[in-house]
Amino acid sequence: MTVLIVASKTDPAAMNIADRLIANFGFAHQTEHSGRTLFRKDEVLLLLVEGDSTGLSKLEAYQAKAVICVSRHTSESGRPTLTTHVPSNLGSNAHHGGEPRRLAWADPQRLKSALTGLLESSDQLKLGEYSVSLEATHHGPTELEVPVLFVEIGSKREQWLSPKAGEAAASAALKAATMREKGKSAVGFGGGHYSPKHTTLVVKEDFAIGHILPEYFFDDYDPYVVDQAFMKTLGGCGTAVIDWKGLKSGDRKTLVSTLRRTGIEVVRV
Repeated sequence: MTVLIVASKTDPAAMNIADRLIANFGFAHQTEHSGRTLFRKDEVLLLLVEGDSTGLSKLEAYQAKAVICVSRHTSESGRPTLTTHVPSNLGSNAHHGGEPRRLAWADPQRLKSALTGLLESSDQLKLGEYSVSLEATHHGPTELEVPVLFVEIGSKREQWLSPKAGEAAASAALKAATMREKGKSAVGFGGGHYSPKHTTLVVKEDFAIGHILPEYFFDDYDPYVVDQAFMKTLGGCGTAVIDWKGLKSGDRKTLVSTLRRTGIEVVRV
């Protein structure tokens, strides 16, 4: 089975990354049908689509075992970033694709490859001004039947169009498409939208984290979403990695009590 990299034609960062995959990494044109353009390199497909990647559905025709979306990242700070994360809607808001309180399938080992790929390529290309990190689980799509992850360039048009940033993200996306790094599967909890403690643990230790449920998830806490985070981790998962100081005391007690009742191992960072 193949791995599918998806880029939206309306997303400048996605097209920057796709252009680098085609020009520098040997993707060759295959077909064009119903507004979708398909390229191929060995067992990896690159699909250019009309709509936003957060609303993806019906990709079964490509028989992919995993989907990697390349895209832009936006933030109020506007700081240069290279990030990767699993999509899903943790709360009742589904304004950016998918369904409310629905989690996508996560592949922690493939996400680890994307993260280490971003670190390696940003170092090689001397992108020291870019911060590289995991992000908390957010936005769609939620209904794909295979694991999905995002590789993103942030946070302003200047970075979205940067050839070096595009090459770094392209290299990381291709690494994630062709390699699943070893690591103990875990679900992350706590901290903000960016996840520096989880990022450090994944890079330096034998862990691979998929879903990350941040501190703000506990403002609209739903134990069913917590259950989904473990159930929808490829290969199963019985470990939680908690940013201990990144959760309020009461939220932490509620979470730990729930996890221990279900036999989940708790790791503090």
